[in-house]
Amino acid sequence: MSVSFSLEELYDAVVARFAAESTEAEQVFGWRKPQRHKRSARRLVWKPGDPSASAGELRPARNPGRNPRPLATLAERFTVYVTAVDAAAVEDERAQYVATRALFDAWYRAVHLAAHGTFRIRDVRWNETKNERRYGAELVCVCELEAAIVDAVQTTAPTDTTAAITDSLDDVDEVLPVP
Repeated sequence: MSVSFSLEELYDAVVARFAAESTEAEQVFGWRKPQRHKRSARRLVWKPGDPSASAGELRPARNPGRNPRPLATLAERFTVYVTAVDAAAVEDERAQYVATRALFDAWYRAVHLAAHGTFRIRDVRWNETKNERRYGAELVCVCELEAAIVDAVQTTAPTDTTAAITDSLDDVDEVLPVP
């Protein structure tokens, strides 16, 4: 049985939408943030957990009664680093702002379309870590995704009650008064 989690499904959906819409951006998933490459154009780094390393909060199951049965909901936190560089104007901070905001907007649109109603951004901040020379800009987005924690799939089919209901309705004699 293959296991798939909500965060990896969201990541795959965003990568697929970027590819389908020809939106160029390197996307990386994991805890280890890749080293910056000078003048690398656009990158999204998806890191499970928030900056304090919290995985999220357990909540009651959402939409019970399905198969597999949800036992609980993990309000799973993750952090996305949105980095963009306008290589044509490396020293122009306004150009770096525009490049980063454009990538953030494209990312948000893709996430919103893939996870509408189960996703929220808890915090968005500009990374203002000062370097000797800045290449591009970076937004740090702390997000939350509702992820079901499910029980094992139930293999027994529920009893077919359709026939019992039909039989009981056939047994009822309906007498309508005639005016």
